[in-house]
Amino acid sequence: MDQDELIQRCRKGERHAQRVLFEQTAGAVYRLLLRLSGNPDDAFDLTQETYLKAFAAIAGFDGRSSLKTWLIRIGVNEALQLHRRSRVFKRKLEDLASETPEDCEPLSAAACRIDVNDALEALEVSDRAILLLRYHEGLDYSAIAESADIPEGTVASRLNRARQRLRSLLNGGYGREERTAPVHLIERQEPELA
Repeated sequence: MDQDELIQRCRKGERHAQRVLFEQTAGAVYRLLLRLSGNPDDAFDLTQETYLKAFAAIAGFDGRSSLKTWLIRIGVNEALQLHRRSRVFKRKLEDLASETPEDCEPLSAAACRIDVNDALEALEVSDRAILLLRYHEGLDYSAIAESADIPEGTVASRLNRARQRLRSLLNGGYGREERTAPVHLIERQEPELA
């Protein structure tokens, strides 16, 4: 079934068509919402809310954007609303800065990914959303504008601001324990003198 037929059937409330739409798009929506929320339970709840809202509002889908972009927009709006209500996603940058280790060895690739993920989580949810839409989802500026419900001309400035904030966090050496490699117990033992 092609996208137009799928949309028409969803507009009629056909459960099979709704299930097909969900199965085709839910993975991408969930992954984005997981990255935004940092919590699998919240991401699951946000994904469900996204599809409930989407199926209730699908009659208003005008086809100017792709169906995936429209669903992502609904999901991002749900995540932003949850953020506004609960402030669960916001971390204090001062707390992160106070965790700076004294001696940091060069980072392994895995530790670097952990630091990037930690830095992303420390960003405001709106900054995190625009970075994830661009670099994780690969959306162009037009699709980001549609997904984030902002003017297309604003995308570049917000993306630049979000990049600067992320760079500042990463360069600020806020660090976590993962940044220093643990020493194995065997390596700590002093050699025996004969």
